[in-house]
Amino acid sequence: MPLDLLDRLLIITTKPYTEKEIRQIIDIRCEEEDVEMSDEAREFLTTIGHETTLRYAIQLITTSNLVAARRKAGEVGLEDLRRVYSMFMDLARSTSYLREHQKQYLFSDEIMSAMEV
Repeated sequence: MPLDLLDRLLIITTKPYTEKEIRQIIDIRCEEEDVEMSDEAREFLTTIGHETTLRYAIQLITTSNLVAARRKAGEVGLEDLRRVYSMFMDLARSTSYLREHQKQYLFSDEIMSAMEV
């Protein structure tokens, strides 16, 4: 990297959100989307946001609200959030699933090597 470009860069250090900060962001997001959510569901969503990504946790708010609305509930409960969590995978679970089932896909290594022979 050229030194004159390096001199013009501003390096800002960042740190991951704490669980308390994630909970505050989730509370604000629920308020903005007019989603009523039980405390147990918010705690579970906070855990999800801490263990996976905040973006994934925030996307679960809307989808769990749709599941709760379908069962005509006044607020999103833990069971709604768990159902949505089982339906939509985060990056780590998706990658794990694909690795476990890669033999079933068309372009897996075993199928490709068998086609070459």
